[in-house]
Amino acid sequence: MQLRIALAGAIRALRKQRQLRHEDLSDASVKSKLSALERGETSITLEKFESLAEGLRINPLALLALCMSQQQDTPYPVLMDAALKQLQAFEKEGGLGILAEQLTDGGVAPRKPGKPQNKGSESVVRELKTAGMNQSQIARETGLALSTVHRYWKRINATESRADC
Repeated sequence: MQLRIALAGAIRALRKQRQLRHEDLSDASVKSKLSALERGETSITLEKFESLAEGLRINPLALLALCMSQQQDTPYPVLMDAALKQLQAFEKEGGLGILAEQLTDGGVAPRKPGKPQNKGSESVVRELKTAGMNQSQIARETGLALSTVHRYWKRINATESRADC
């Protein structure tokens, strides 16, 4: 089942249980899409999802749990327990600190352009190069793209040539 279909069912159930009319929902932008949402024909942004939950008088996390429960055919307490364990592991492994670093002054912290480097992959390429493997063999061995191995190879060669000077 698609998540938007599960959301449609949850909206209908909550409106019926709480006897809410379209007019009872506070956000006009959600009201304009409510019929389409209830038919599972459209999706909404996270901000509108939050506003919808407020209008339905339910915590956004609880609304998402209801939707995910229907989508995955799993009772919501099981999903919430699994989510709690994942959040606790994230926190234990320092994830909350990393998250705080990503957000500054109410926005996303700037970062350097391009992909983050994977120093682990570069050191594996370095080790295999030292062991005598060529770029194609390293790509097959590691599962890295040949272009990635080539980029690391050039970087390793440049580092080695600077060290020789």
